[in-house]
Amino acid sequence: MKLPSLAFFFTVAVLCSAKEGYSREESLDTHEDQVDLSPSSDVLEDELNNGSLRARGLKKKEWSYKGKKGDDMTSSSSSSKGECGVDYCEAKQISLGGMKTCFKEHFDHLSNLYFPEDGDDYSFARHTALTVSRYPAAIVYVEDVEEVQHALKCAVDNGYKVSARGGNHSYQGLGTMDGYVVIDMGRTCKPDEFVVDKTDQGPHILEGSKYIGTIKAQAGCTNAIMLAAGHEHFGEDAGMTLIGSCPSVGITGFILGGGTGDITPYVGYGVDIVKEFELVLYDGTVVKASEDENTDFVTHLTYKIVQAPKQKYEKEKGRKFSVISLYVGVKNLDKAAKRFQDWFYDADPLITGKFGGSFGWGNFSDPSYGEITLVHGFFVYLGSWREAVEDLKATELLDDDIFTVISEPRTGHGDAILSEDYEVLCTSDQPCPQFENGMVSAAYEFNSYAEVELNYMCSGPLFHSYLFDGSHNSGDFCKDLGIADDECKDDVQWGLPIRKPKLCNKVVIDAMMEKAGDPSSFMNSHGPSLELVDLIGKSWPGAENITVSEATDVISTMRKGETGASMWPRLDDKLFAEILEKYPRSASHLQHGAALKVDPGATAYPWRNAAFLVPYYSDEEANSFLELLVKEGVPAQGYYNYLNPPGMKKWRSYFFDDKWTELAKIRAKYDPKDVFGKPLTIESLGE
Repeated sequence: MKLPSLAFFFTVAVLCSAKEGYSREESLDTHEDQVDLSPSSDVLEDELNNGSLRARGLKKKEWSYKGKKGDDMTSSSSSSKGECGVDYCEAKQISLGGMKTCFKEHFDHLSNLYFPEDGDDYSFARHTALTVSRYPAAIVYVEDVEEVQHALKCAVDNGYKVSARGGNHSYQGLGTMDGYVVIDMGRTCKPDEFVVDKTDQGPHILEGSKYIGTIKAQAGCTNAIMLAAGHEHFGEDAGMTLIGSCPSVGITGFILGGGTGDITPYVGYGVDIVKEFELVLYDGTVVKASEDENTDFVTHLTYKIVQAPKQKYEKEKGRKFSVISLYVGVKNLDKAAKRFQDWFYDADPLITGKFGGSFGWGNFSDPSYGEITLVHGFFVYLGSWREAVEDLKATELLDDDIFTVISEPRTGHGDAILSEDYEVLCTSDQPCPQFENGMVSAAYEFNSYAEVELNYMCSGPLFHSYLFDGSHNSGDFCKDLGIADDECKDDVQWGLPIRKPKLCNKVVIDAMMEKAGDPSSFMNSHGPSLELVDLIGKSWPGAENITVSEATDVISTMRKGETGASMWPRLDDKLFAEILEKYPRSASHLQHGAALKVDPGATAYPWRNAAFLVPYYSDEEANSFLELLVKEGVPAQGYYNYLNPPGMKKWRSYFFDDKWTELAKIRAKYDPKDVFGKPLTIESLGE
């Protein structure tokens, strides 16, 4: 089995391991015996006693607040209850004092160092993007490879385990481990020092596709920064950087888990577009990893920039990129289930691969249509909207005998259902002659790939639900973007009065583009900001004197991350019809086309059979779906970036199939002292 560049998967924040027992013959079970990794009984570990941290209790309050619809909700600020319960959730500290002395000898800019006694600064530093409360022994923000080496030495020489942190978006908060030394890579990101190579070119996955250059970036960079850099250096040549849809997600964790985004159907996974890693091993040694060399602690990544496909109308209009919105009512479930699966698995990938984005379904009731199953696709399409309509016809996705297309504007576009380069051509209250036979619900066409992705972020959760975890915003997005106040409107999220853009127009997208490329901007880190903490104090009854630490903990009880995700292969058509009718769900980041054309043995990413990535929002939901699939003989397959909570049995093969044993041997070779060991990562396994 060929496993090149295994650094991408299970190193850094992922080159680490749990210490629960396992059998090589283990098979998949669903979630059982969940393990709580939070500190015991709402405590902040902040004192040293014989080399270990003491617990000091915090006084807790409860705050009530009103949601968007005016419904009363109450949330406690206390962190999760229960003992840690596992011997690896804290580092086995030898000398906290020695570690502090070592850090202060090597770091003259002490604003990069945070310890539990540092109050609000520590509270901000320990906060995870998905608001899981964690209490590390120390947090150090490094700025270059030499500082990574020094930080590792200070931690390892004094008996501490190390948790590498990129964007800090782990569902379970495992980038910021309790009791560990956290090495945060965010300040290494320096776009002015990117290495851009336009001479490195070659064929890519799909027939006729190619990459037209590479960008070498630091490990602490984010989706937004890579999007802006790709646009700056390759935008005129229709070059595309594969990213996820949340701007502040770190590129290292994104790629290490596989890396799927809105153009995955055309370019493949992140593991398919990275050429090389530069890494620091646990002992401070710097190495490179590629198809020919080594693996471990990532400090730089070299991305392939894939060119968009040739387009039918580009000679007369230039390259175009579109957001295609599709709402269809299902007339015949059995035929619809087969038609959808045929399209994702059997249709020409050179056509369907141009459609990325998301795909969901649910029940819908309307006087005009009655009770129907509604399917919605929000596609990022690599071409003009006209070509998208022609491709939908050519691949026979839509059929009047099976579907009813419903005209529906996408969030962030007002009443507009068709626009070209921000010029509105049709609105929902008038006929749209361009949409022959109602082939799509709405379409928004742009001149660059970066604009499409930023539009997708704008009309998606960034301004609508990611208040605490998607960006380091103030609650006033007009101020954060630097745009005129009349571009924004009032809204309420989590009981807080905020300001957000009225429309995803050119002014807003241009401002987002500028902020995307700035590592210090609100788009490239997560909240809550001091302004949001102040807003909480003014808006939530009983929270007038809330501290940063208390705000961090109360948000952690409110805003939980998802509970993992399954990779669905092609299902029996009758089973898929039943799911469409009875189990509302959404598949994020579609993964048909190029993603399924790579040899499963070519990388450590195992699931080259699944077009759908389906996230879950509770353990109960995950169990329900997994039990249904397993009952019907569908293999249980998981996506590692959307990590399930600790306690899931048989998780190794759920995420990694049989490749986990090879990965375990690599762990044994490159991290023999288990410096990076932590839950839900592959353990060392010797020969």
